[in-house]
Amino acid sequence: MKRSNGPQQLHNLPSSSKISWEKYRTKGYLHFDERIQIGHMKANLMNEDWIASYAFLPFIHFEMNFKRYVTIKEIDDQGQVTKRKERGKPKVRKIFYAAHKDGYIYKYYGDLLNNAYNIYAANNQIDENVIAYRNNKFGQNNIDFAFEVFDHLFKFERAVVISSDFTKYFDNISHVTLKENIKRVLRVNTLNRDWYQVFKNLTKFTYVNREDIDRFLEEKYGRKLNKKIKTHQISRIMEPFEFREFKKNHLKKNPNQGPYGIPQGSSMSAVCSNVLLIDFDKEISEWCKEKSANSMYRRYCDDLIVIIPLENKSEAEFTTIRNELFEIIDKYKNDGLIIQPEKTEIRLWNGDKILDEQLQPSKLDYLGFVTDGEMIQLREKSLFNFYTRAYRKANTVKRIEFATERTGPKRSLYDLYTHLGFEYKKRGNFVTYAYKAHKKMCQLPVKSLIKKQVKRHWGKIHIRLS
Repeated sequence: MKRSNGPQQLHNLPSSSKISWEKYRTKGYLHFDERIQIGHMKANLMNEDWIASYAFLPFIHFEMNFKRYVTIKEIDDQGQVTKRKERGKPKVRKIFYAAHKDGYIYKYYGDLLNNAYNIYAANNQIDENVIAYRNNKFGQNNIDFAFEVFDHLFKFERAVVISSDFTKYFDNISHVTLKENIKRVLRVNTLNRDWYQVFKNLTKFTYVNREDIDRFLEEKYGRKLNKKIKTHQISRIMEPFEFREFKKNHLKKNPNQGPYGIPQGSSMSAVCSNVLLIDFDKEISEWCKEKSANSMYRRYCDDLIVIIPLENKSEAEFTTIRNELFEIIDKYKNDGLIIQPEKTEIRLWNGDKILDEQLQPSKLDYLGFVTDGEMIQLREKSLFNFYTRAYRKANTVKRIEFATERTGPKRSLYDLYTHLGFEYKKRGNFVTYAYKAHKKMCQLPVKSLIKKQVKRHWGKIHIRLS
């Protein structure tokens, strides 16, 4: 594909006319600048000179901790398999969220880059392989993506399945490779001033820990803080003169070593996670096709899955296929691709059941759905998280009832954690998501247990309320 000899005016390309401005919604959170509607920002977003001289504010950073449980399989002297669960190392996800104006900029340039990436992906035959953070997969979600993988797998008599993800993917993204690939996708030799300004602030980002901000607000407003936030009396975290003093002791830079890492949380970071891997996706896709014309490769951000029918090959191909795949991945380690061995699953589908490498009955876990070849259900962790949040909300309602001696505010509980959420608010929640998944997965040649998993949610929640 021919590239221009100099900077290209991306805003004049067809991709800039495909922006869905109705999706640029005002965010409700507090930040270093005031909330602003997209109507007051649109002209500036399309002004390259304004963007090129814009001073970005720091991100606000916090960590999300997820409990993990791992299943330990043990085989005794008689060959009996026993399983036990142990608490594994908790998963920590570092989240960064941008100021209000910054967020619009990252989203706008992310949309432009996404539109250009769609063209590049189609021209290089990787469009169907990459499914996360795409704006051309209209109306599709994890249900559809998981269904496609399982439906493809169950068509074969035998197949090898390898699924894995990358360690700390956003933290390890190479700035050098990312910049080069952005230029390739945009078909330019040099980034224009506005694009370079956005790229520079995404890679050499600064941030402030939310804990430090919370302390500042508590010291400033005291016990009136929560009331002022709820009634929107506070429009920004601090005034500019306060920020100048605050950042002297609390401003931090990109914590990753060397020219690596972008903040997970911005809409442009999501698109960049795909742009970084254009060569990787192409190589894996072609490798799969060499193995079998009926193979499948899908990548959802840092999660990948490969299905290769064995056809006339034996189970001994397990090792060969795995080693070849890992050799390809190892070639891209300088770009930030580091495999998690403990999260790499290698499975065999024998036309009847899912087996592990020792040819023992096992399960395949993909995008929140689990199958053993005979049934399919939601991942237990997803169900556990749903009920944990629902019970916490129910306990809050009960405490309010006890304190006020009145009926508690159940509407939000029902909207978020029961089937009534869809009926009254016309929006989905976990229960309606499960119902949709059950309806879709019933088309597979396995038994869906999904609806059964959430069937008793109403009774369970009301037991907590009573």
